[in-house]
Amino acid sequence: MEIGSDEGTDDEFVPASSMRKTEQPTADGGNSLTGQLLAPGNYLLHFPLGDLSTLDVYAYDLDVPGGLDPTDDDVQNGALGFTARVAANYRYRSGAPVTANGPLSLYAVEELTDELSVGDYTVRPERRDTETLAAQSFDDREPLCELVKQDIKSALNGSYEVNAINSIVEHSPHFSAPSGDFTASREYKCRVWVDPDGTVLCGVDVGFHLASTFSAAEYVRRGYDIEGVRVEHDTEVYANSATGTVAELADTGYTDRVPEMGSSIAAYHRDHGYVDPAVIDSLTAGDPTMARIDYGSATGLQVLELCRVVPSLDQLKRVDADFHSQFQRRTRLAPKQRFSAASSFVESIGTTPALGLTLEARPVNDCYSELAVNTGTNNLRFRADRTASYGLRGLNDYGVYQRPESFDLLAVYPDQQEEESQEFLRLLITTLNDYGADPTRLDQEAYTLGSEFEYTHVASDAAEYDGVVAVVPDPDWLAQYPDIADPYPEFKRQWGQAKVPSQMVLVSNLDEERYQANIASGLVAKCGGIPWRIHDVPGDTDVFIGLDVTYDLDTGLHRGASANVVLADGTILASQTVSQQAGETFEVDDVVDIIKTLLKVYASEENRSPNHIVIHRDGQFYLDVDDLVDRLDRGGDLIPKVDLVEIRKSGNPRIANYTGDAFEVANKGTGFVSNHTDHAYLATTGKPERLPGTPQPIQLIKRHGSTDLQTLTRQAYWLSEAHVGSVSRSTRLPITTYYADLCADHARKGYLLNGELIRGVPYV
Repeated sequence: MEIGSDEGTDDEFVPASSMRKTEQPTADGGNSLTGQLLAPGNYLLHFPLGDLSTLDVYAYDLDVPGGLDPTDDDVQNGALGFTARVAANYRYRSGAPVTANGPLSLYAVEELTDELSVGDYTVRPERRDTETLAAQSFDDREPLCELVKQDIKSALNGSYEVNAINSIVEHSPHFSAPSGDFTASREYKCRVWVDPDGTVLCGVDVGFHLASTFSAAEYVRRGYDIEGVRVEHDTEVYANSATGTVAELADTGYTDRVPEMGSSIAAYHRDHGYVDPAVIDSLTAGDPTMARIDYGSATGLQVLELCRVVPSLDQLKRVDADFHSQFQRRTRLAPKQRFSAASSFVESIGTTPALGLTLEARPVNDCYSELAVNTGTNNLRFRADRTASYGLRGLNDYGVYQRPESFDLLAVYPDQQEEESQEFLRLLITTLNDYGADPTRLDQEAYTLGSEFEYTHVASDAAEYDGVVAVVPDPDWLAQYPDIADPYPEFKRQWGQAKVPSQMVLVSNLDEERYQANIASGLVAKCGGIPWRIHDVPGDTDVFIGLDVTYDLDTGLHRGASANVVLADGTILASQTVSQQAGETFEVDDVVDIIKTLLKVYASEENRSPNHIVIHRDGQFYLDVDDLVDRLDRGGDLIPKVDLVEIRKSGNPRIANYTGDAFEVANKGTGFVSNHTDHAYLATTGKPERLPGTPQPIQLIKRHGSTDLQTLTRQAYWLSEAHVGSVSRSTRLPITTYYADLCADHARKGYLLNGELIRGVPYV
């Protein structure tokens, strides 16, 4: 598990040079920019890798005698998936980069001559010719990037555990739990970019890979629920690496015949040589724990003694709370520590073996122009159209922009927390009054912790109210009392499906006055009010639409979509979410239908159709963008101007400020716009807020439209300031995609009615 780290620590770094003297592959520090000249200023923390304006490669077609059987498991991901497997086989044999170039077509840096056996198929490479890939060609840049990634991985093989270009893990743990049950190793994520001018850049992010040292079977023996937990093959005892999620424990024994296999798991392991015979004998003599594991592309039986848990932070906290605290502290890196580790890692790469590219251990802004948003301006609008620079200041000085028309509230709390709950409510009402949003009615009701059926009765009393404030016990407390059902999901489900917005408060937070402003602001928004609006958003956009389409990369299926419509001033009008039904596939039609529904809401509210729409997609447009554009263009008379923008959250180079001596946190609103392509990086968090660590930028990629990238980037920043659930600290994502994701999550959990139009923001 990789944990992105964002806070300073007092850990001392060991210079990479001394690590190499002990033949350790790791880069664990090093002197920042020793002997190098670097001007003070803001930098993207990515590193130059040389020039690759053109590259001559061998092009091959793959001959498969008899053809591919589409029903065969070996080609279940289609011809392109099969081609990727063939490319990996050739890459393993030759040690040189090979990549797919469409179904049954390859590019290779070195000549391929051998035929291969892949599953039950024979594959022969038939050379077409030598081709020249050019960085200035959009179609060529993807295979160029892939070949560079493979060459970097080849340079690191043996020195690191190279799982993927974004998971390069040091062999030696950086630190371990005192119990010996867990280890944390540095993990490096590389992101390769080939610019149209030929410049090759490699972003390096530093995180930590958390691993357990005990088997998944031991996890079960200790009394923990294994269903839904991610596990990985323990490659010290099992030949094939793989990661999956435990679907359920299985009654089938290790030596029992599995009908669909025609043999037992023990016989399968012995026949294929996956497990040492002595280990098989030991397992056969005992009573190993069997489970059915979902590997994504397939589900199969496995022995949990041969797997280790891939712990989430929640699981780590449950099993070893002390190490969880230590892990949280030690894995948070300030910019100077992050850069020091990244630059030493870059030095360890050296020169790539096939392409001869050499990384320089200094950051550069080549191919980008810096952008700065004026974040200190009073650009948020509150009561009486007064403006302030951030939410809490405006609420304290002026109050909410618009209070709910009706604000009848019901408060419920466990009977054993009555006294502290009433004190909490007193402070909440005071805060709402101070903000000019005092409730029109407040009733209180105590409930008894027990069964979910009792909670259903309590929930039904809320139908006549505009909103509910519910005090609920903490999960850690509930874990001690298995006979008490958690009221949180039952309340959320009952009130959500009755369209009564709710604000949940954990017992442990009742005396946390710092949460009062967030709770008050969120409650106002959920009940139909507007805490604040954006005073001025760059550009001429009338309405933004946030779109989140859940996509399963393993199956190639779309699981659902959610969207919301946001006015140019950041006001949410409505949201809608639709989940995939059994056997269905999500298509462009479904997304267009959601967009049409939300535009009807806009027209009814504004009495006109929008002239300019910007659609933000959370992540990548896996749907056919050309098809979506064509569908939207058909409504050109109603929607003359449309921009499509991807908002990507992970894998982006960090942005930091170099003072002349060391790297520090950059100002929020700092960005970099590509000079030659339609993408930009933006730090939506940072100074002057007291945020620990190095902010994680978002990436914006313009896929369609006429609005310039600088304007789209500035819009995204101000939309990230419109999150009414965070009054004192900037949020990382614009509310377009952030709220679409929250809405989808609530719908998946049953807290909202799937497919229904949702007014307001009950999911905040």
